[in-house]
Amino acid sequence: MKRNIIMAKKKKKHTPKKRTTQPKQTAPESKKRSKYPLLALIAGGVMALSGAYFLYQGENPPTQSPELTESKKENINLRENRPTLSPQRFSGKFRRAYEVARAIPEVLDRLYCYCRCRENFGHKNLLSCYVDTHAST
Repeated sequence: MKRNIIMAKKKKKHTPKKRTTQPKQTAPESKKRSKYPLLALIAGGVMALSGAYFLYQGENPPTQSPELTESKKENINLRENRPTLSPQRFSGKFRRAYEVARAIPEVLDRLYCYCRCRENFGHKNLLSCYVDTHAST
């Protein structure tokens, strides 16, 4: 009898137990959608709207208002005709400033001077500061 018990134990050790496993139930996987089609749709919509806007603007050329035309006429009268002072009269940074003013008068002739010399000294534009000693003070 002992022998049968020992044999039964050995059989149990050598024979694997059959496990009954049930498959795990998981929720069905949802499809991951790419964001690229949505971004492409938004970009296409923006491009279509901007294209329509620019096409519409091209059909109706802007008309100049009388106020704008008057301001252009006023700016023509504001051009400085006098030559700049000689840079040789100055030294240091002032000399360099007068050299630049002499080199590019067409640029300075179109710029407003923010020291308000137009109101205070009757200057026409930034170039007017360089036809007298105002720029060196």
